This record gives sequence, structure tokens and C-alpha cells, in this order.
Amino acid sequence: MERLSLLHLTFIGPSVSPATVEFGPKLTLVRGPSDTGKSYIAKTIDFMLGGKGLDEITELDGYDTVLLGISLPNGENATLSRATQGGGFRLFRGDHRAYPLPVEHEPLSAKHSAKDFKNLSHYLLGKIGLDGKVVRKDGAGRTKSLSLRMLAPLFLVDETKIQARTAPVVTGQHTLRTVEISTFRLLLQGEDDSAIEPGESETEKRRSKVAKHDVIDTLLAELRQQLQTDETLQEVVNRLGRLQATIMESTGTIEQTAAARQQWGHALSNSERLVTAARRSLAELDTLDARFTLLHEQYTSDLARLEAVAEAGSLLGYFTPGTCVFCGAEPEHQHLNEDCADDTTAFAASVREEQRKTTSLREDLLQAIAGLRTDRAEKAQRLHAYTDQAAEARSTIARLDGLLDPQQLELRELISSSSQLERDVETIRRIQRLEALRAEIEAEPKPDAMAPTAGLQRSTVDNLSRMIADRLRAWGFPEADTTSYGFDTQDVVSGGQLRSAHGKGVRAVLHAAFTISLAQYCFDNGLPHPGFVVLDSPLVVYRPPDPDAEPDNSGDVLDTASLAGRFFADVQTNFSGQIIILENEDPPNALETGSRDISFTKNPDRGRYGLFPHNRPALLVHEA
Repeated sequence: MERLSLLHLTFIGPSVSPATVEFGPKLTLVRGPSDTGKSYIAKTIDFMLGGKGLDEITELDGYDTVLLGISLPNGENATLSRATQGGGFRLFRGDHRAYPLPVEHEPLSAKHSAKDFKNLSHYLLGKIGLDGKVVRKDGAGRTKSLSLRMLAPLFLVDETKIQARTAPVVTGQHTLRTVEISTFRLLLQGEDDSAIEPGESETEKRRSKVAKHDVIDTLLAELRQQLQTDETLQEVVNRLGRLQATIMESTGTIEQTAAARQQWGHALSNSERLVTAARRSLAELDTLDARFTLLHEQYTSDLARLEAVAEAGSLLGYFTPGTCVFCGAEPEHQHLNEDCADDTTAFAASVREEQRKTTSLREDLLQAIAGLRTDRAEKAQRLHAYTDQAAEARSTIARLDGLLDPQQLELRELISSSSQLERDVETIRRIQRLEALRAEIEAEPKPDAMAPTAGLQRSTVDNLSRMIADRLRAWGFPEADTTSYGFDTQDVVSGGQLRSAHGKGVRAVLHAAFTISLAQYCFDNGLPHPGFVVLDSPLVVYRPPDPDAEPDNSGDVLDTASLAGRFFADVQTNFSGQIIILENEDPPNALETGSRDISFTKNPDRGRYGLFPHNRPALLVHEA
């Protein structure tokens, strides 16, 4: 499988000489007394793999950049560069350990992103075949993209973690347990969780249930406030039925009264139309009567004038034979039988004829006036009858209106009460539905949460468990035969006790055995793994600067010297990856050829003083 190998860890600055730790391809042991910078190496490697910022120590003064040399699976070398203050990375081709650094580089973000590939996590995971993998993060099967930081605790174990009471694969944070065990499963079995179809988590279900209850309770409070009765639904329905029957009866009575009023309304309209027509006709007759009366007076005046003319003609002799009063002709010369406008005898006849005609016209006019007045009298009688009919219709309509108004008012009140009861019925039914829905939500079963170990095969765990026991047996660990990896506890069990129940020395040894065995299991089975392991103080032996001081075993019952010798012999012979061990104690035996032994003396006159040159202030980082 594709593996990475660390070449060196180097601190550089513009005005200081580089401080470098060079790693071998197999075992690298960095040993020496406390306060020489061994633990700072582990912390810096973690920092160069995307970890949080470095501790501020005075030894860093003048150093502004950290370089981590890496051998890639394809045989090429690369160098990661990061400012000591943190931030992103710069990736250089080749192995670089001092200024000046090449101009050409690839920027990489320190933060993992499943969408943006320009980050350190994507780059390194891609080199070992784990890029794009996803792991389950909760019981609902929701997943998240695998990051290098999730994987780091399984191959890089600092002094605090190796002695901690928490299980090797977890940090102790409950919310991270599933994702941590899923990451362990990915290494152990080479399977990610991309095939899982996520469901609703228990937390989401609980939040959803609480949210639904809040909404329903709010609606119920609003509905109960709208409710105008304390009666049960059946009581309200019964009362509504009786009220609707009353409304139907009242409606029937009103309809009858309204129908009668409508009929009388038609009658009133017809009577008023007839009254109007009669009045118009009487007005026309009165107009004719007035005109006929004026004409009668005219005829009478004309007859009076004609009578006066006749009397004046007789008195003046206009109508007696003799000398013509007009032309003076004697009777014998007068032409009495000829038409003549001035003929006195013809004039008298004309007056008489005119009197006769006028008298005849006046008599005809009198007959017409008499007929007109007779007709008017008849129409006046009909007008009176029409007026009486209209008055009766108005009186009847007023009486019916007097009946309708209270009936309609009562009906409106009944309808209003009915509407309120209908709203109450609907409100009660909605309340019942909401209460039933709330009960259903309350009774909903919890979602079937997947256990954190779901998908983890017991047979695979058993194989790893046997490998851990074999390695401890090779180290001469007293309880090796009773040591196993607990599937349910996800912790190493030794001597019938969980690892957390032992002292810190035993906890460190068991954690080291787990981490080394997990890596070797991946190598043996062709599974992805970074290819290297970093262990800080796996043997937990504090060696003070005074060589006469007694070692502090903190209650451990191990023969450390014997176990240490077997430990180093085993990792040099039976571990096929790269391993970097940071320890206080010198190994009982010299390391084999090919292993790199770096000794910090904390003595300015002998060997290498520490991680940083001696002429720098003392370290602030303290080791056990």
C-alpha cells in the first residue's frame, strides 16, 4: 500500500542556524532528559499535520518557519512549510532544510474541506488512498468527510494521550464517539460509510418533537381562547341542532310574510301607476274643459256682436228698400238679384247666416263640454278608487313590515348564535385533532439509532486483539495472555480490567501496543495507513538530570528495563513501518543498524544539547 515517511523536522529563521531532527526510514528514537524538547517534536509534527498552534517558547525566538520533509509513495520528496505562528501551508517539491526556499510552491489550506481540494488534508489523504472517504458521525447514519485531523490520533500519540484514561480510539467527547470509532473502523477494515443512507438522529427527532409540541401547544392555547363554551362537543352539537330547527321555522314564517308583502308591493305599484295615469288624464280633461269654456265664451261674444250688427243695420235702414245708402242709386237702378258686397239685403242675410252657424257651433260645443265633464267625473271616481287601493296597500305593507322587522332581527340573532356554535364545534374538533396529534407525536417511537460500533466486524477486532496480545507477549508484558481489545468498550482490557483502571505506566504501554498493532495490521492486510507512527513516552520513565536519582514509576509494576529492551527489539524487528519514539530513558541495548538514535544530553559540553541549540533560553515545555 501507499505510505508516507517523514524525513526531517526543521526550524529555520533568517538570522539563526536551522534546528533539525532527521528521521530514519524505520525506527527513530529521540531520547534524553526532560526539558530538552522531545515532546515539542511530537507537538510540532502534529502542528505540521494541521494541528493547532505551537506553544510559545523562548527557544522559538528567531525561528519563523517550520519545515517537514516527507517521502511520498511515488519515491519523490516534498517539503511542507508553515509559519511558526500558524496559518496555511506551502508545499515545495524536493527536500528543503534552510533558507532560501524555492519561489515555486503550492499553497495549501490548514483547514480540511470536502469541496476545496487545495488543503493539506486532501493532499496527504490522497497520497495514502483515503481521500474522499466519509465516516459516520451519529446514530442516524449522517456522515462527514474524513479529514487528516480525525485520523491523526490513531498514528500520532502525544504524552498526554498515551497516558490518558480514555480509550485509544476516542477523545472522551460523547459527541465525537461515533465518528472516532468509524474512523478506527475505516483503518481496520478499509471500508468507509458512503453506502449509508442517513436518517433522522435521536437529537433531531427530540428537537423536532419539542418543536412540534410547542407549535401544537401554541395553537391549542389560541383555540381555547377562541372557544365560547365549556360544553362538550356533543352538547354543543345538540344545541346547534335545536337552534337550526328554530331558524328553519323562523325562516318559513318570514318567507310567508315576505311573500305577502311582495304581493302587496306589486299591488301598490300597480295602484300608484293607475293613480298617476288617472291624474294625467284628469289634467288633460281639465285642460280641454278650460279651452272649450274659452271657446264657448268666444262663440257667445261673437253672437252678441252679430246681434248688435243686426240691430244697428235695422235702425239705420240698411236692410229697408230705397235709395242705396252706399251708392245713392234709386231702387229702379238697383240690382237686387246680383251678388254685391255692398248689397244691404245680402249683408243682412249674411249676418243671420253667421248667427245661425255660430249658434250651432256653440250648441255642439256645449254638448262636447257636457260629455267631457261627464267623463271627468267618472275618471275622478276611478282616481279615488285607485288612491284608496294604494292607501290600503301602503297600510298593509307597513303592517307586514312591522311583523318582518322583529322577525328578521330575531332571525339574525339566531343565525349569529348558530354561527358561533358552528365555530365552537369546529374549534372543539380542531382541539381534539391537535390533542390527538400531540398524543401521536408523543407516542412516536425513538428512531432506530445505529450503535457507534455498527459495521465494525467482531472477527476483525478479534484479529487485532490477538495481534495486540502477541506484541505485548513479545515485550514481556506480565498480563499479555489476559489482554484483549474489547469490542463493546472499544478499549484495551488487561488482567480483567479496562486500561483506564491501571496506572499511567501500564496505560502508556497498552496504548503503544494498540497503536503499533493497528498500523501493522493495516500493513499486513494491504489497508490504507499513513505509514508512520509517533509515540511520545510510551515507557513512562522519567530520567532526571541527576543520574543518582531514583526513577519515578508512579505505581507501575513493570520491570521497565526488561520491557524496554524487548520493546525496542520488537519494533525494530516486527514493525514494517516508520516509527518515531520520544523517550526519557536510554534503551537497555544498542539499536540495530538502520535505526536512528538521537540523544539529547542537556549538557552543553557533550553531544547534542536538545532540539534547539544550547545558547537559547530554557524550554517552557515540561515532560514527565
